[in-house]
Amino acid sequence: MKPAHLLAALLACVIANDPVHADPIHAIAGGAYWHHDSGWEFAQKIGEFELVGIPQDVAGSRDAVAYYEREFKGARVVASVDVYPADSASAAADKLATTAGGMASESPFVVGKARQLTGVRQIFTVGEKHSLIVLYLVSAGEWHVRIRVQGANEQILPALESFALDQRWETLNAVPTAR
Repeated sequence: MKPAHLLAALLACVIANDPVHADPIHAIAGGAYWHHDSGWEFAQKIGEFELVGIPQDVAGSRDAVAYYEREFKGARVVASVDVYPADSASAAADKLATTAGGMASESPFVVGKARQLTGVRQIFTVGEKHSLIVLYLVSAGEWHVRIRVQGANEQILPALESFALDQRWETLNAVPTAR
């Protein structure tokens, strides 16, 4: 092989193995997925909510998102779980949501069994039928989690609270290990 071809082949290997371009989400045991940047684990099932599809990185950023769904009184309820670093555009969106009109309530809550992380639950009333947007926002050092459900009603709030509390909070900001 000519030196120029060898150099090109080596350069292609280095670029292909560049961690910036690596897939940040990996399948793990039990149908869950691991986001290696944050340590977060997206469980296959949380309460009555089931993971829909495979979690995704967001537009090549360090952010990751997964969707969960369940049926409630004949209607499909979808919750998004976003995990993102403090310097993400998603963090700025959280600040805008906090100042948006239509907030019906805001209250602190503690999440996690092993870690006592404090978050905030915000409920917004939207539209003529007063459907709800429910946000759970939690910060743990460099990483943040936002759980969002749109089109909810007050009857499903206990199930949403359980969904938020039963996330795998102990994995957020955990020291990454090879999986």
